Amino acid sequence: MLLVAACTFSLSVYAHGVHIYLDDQLDFELLSSKVRQPENIAGATNLLVLSKIEDMKVHYVKSSRKRAIKSLQQSNVAACNLNMIKNEERKSEYLFSLPVNFYWAHKLYSHHDLSLAPLPVLNTQNEISSLVELFKSYNQTAIVIAENFSYGDFLDAQLDKIDRKNLIFRGGADHYETVYRMFISKRVDFLLNYPAEFHRFSNHVNLPVRSYHIAGSPKIIVGHFMCNKTEVSRQFIAKVNQIMLSVYDKPPFLNAHFDYLPEKEHQELKAFIEQYFKRSLQAD
Repeated sequence: MLLVAACTFSLSVYAHGVHIYLDDQLDFELLSSKVRQPENIAGATNLLVLSKIEDMKVHYVKSSRKRAIKSLQQSNVAACNLNMIKNEERKSEYLFSLPVNFYWAHKLYSHHDLSLAPLPVLNTQNEISSLVELFKSYNQTAIVIAENFSYGDFLDAQLDKIDRKNLIFRGGADHYETVYRMFISKRVDFLLNYPAEFHRFSNHVNLPVRSYHIAGSPKIIVGHFMCNKTEVSRQFIAKVNQIMLSVYDKPPFLNAHFDYLPEKEHQELKAFIEQYFKRSLQAD
């Protein structure tokens, strides 16, 4: 009797499937309707992986990032976010898949020519020495930051040291577009963004803004599926990892990146992806 009851409970929980929270309207339409075509690396890679999930119901939920994180923290049903950076704060609280997408790391976009800064902020490689030093020189300016968003441990640590008066937080859905529009309309002076996403929203048109790498920051940022710690979540992550190990060196996965990057960047990114997964396999 106990065995039957336990099995019934397990099937009942499993029947709920996985709830995937999406704060981007394009991602929601792409994954829930299966009609739209991807417009960026994240959409293409997520669609590739999720289309291979079998024997598990996936529910797509349009939500702000703030609400999504709250759901992961409080729900007993399997719940996940996509395109999440695996930072130190999150590691102990959530489950993470193997990397699902790879982006060239954030650059700082500026309406100012930083070579003319009141105090030196660029090193000899024309990189920003640190965001902290930048805002010592431009202490009456502001940078727009997506709320409840991690830029990775390295940049998160620098942002934490900047005076709050210089930070403008923007929440809600479609955060990539929201912060881009705020920057391009000159309501703020600076923006941190992935080059691929910046060029997507600018329609690859050259704009009168400058961009800078930040000294010491990682060259590549990897995005994961991040889920709460339920048994169904663990099964879902295991399925995703199995898929990733079968596709990471195949043309469909590589092209899901290459289709949104200049051809001159393809081989370098391919080499990085291959090395990353080889290290992951050796670590296991």
